[in-house]
Amino acid sequence: MTRTLLLILVAAFVARPALADESIEDKLRACANETDDAARLACFDKATKPAKPPAPVAAEAAPTPAAEPVAAEAAPTPAPAPTPAVDPVADFGNDAKKEDEITEISATVVEVRKRTRGQYVVTLDNGQVWTEKDAEPYLRIKVGDTIRIKRVAMGGYRLVGRGNRATAVVRVE
Repeated sequence: MTRTLLLILVAAFVARPALADESIEDKLRACANETDDAARLACFDKATKPAKPPAPVAAEAAPTPAAEPVAAEAAPTPAPAPTPAVDPVADFGNDAKKEDEITEISATVVEVRKRTRGQYVVTLDNGQVWTEKDAEPYLRIKVGDTIRIKRVAMGGYRLVGRGNRATAVVRVE
């Protein structure tokens, strides 16, 4: 594995223009002779580090959403190529996009209705409309309440209201 990595790195740097740092091959050979794995990796990182960092890519500032997203904890990832700005809060709960990074939103209730079978239909200040899957008699929601909607296992969602009472919900708008 180490030799394969070394060959790939050497091939990449040999293919660089002649004006490139001429001592890179020597640096790579010295790194390959390192016996400690961590020290060898650090050596390769140092030897292959570009002379100057790439210019930062300016991103368009997205408007501040009405609901506050709570990001999932994840390892840092490299910045993606610029794409059209998409509001992650607006997409939260849409079946078309299950792999978004938001795991929870918080919003204020602006309208509450009940269906004939007792399920709440809740309209939020961000324009989203959510309804209960099954009526939960202990759940109490009123206009002005701040609620949270969390993504749960198997692609479902839970609305958490007063007193941390929760119910399974689906987004209808």
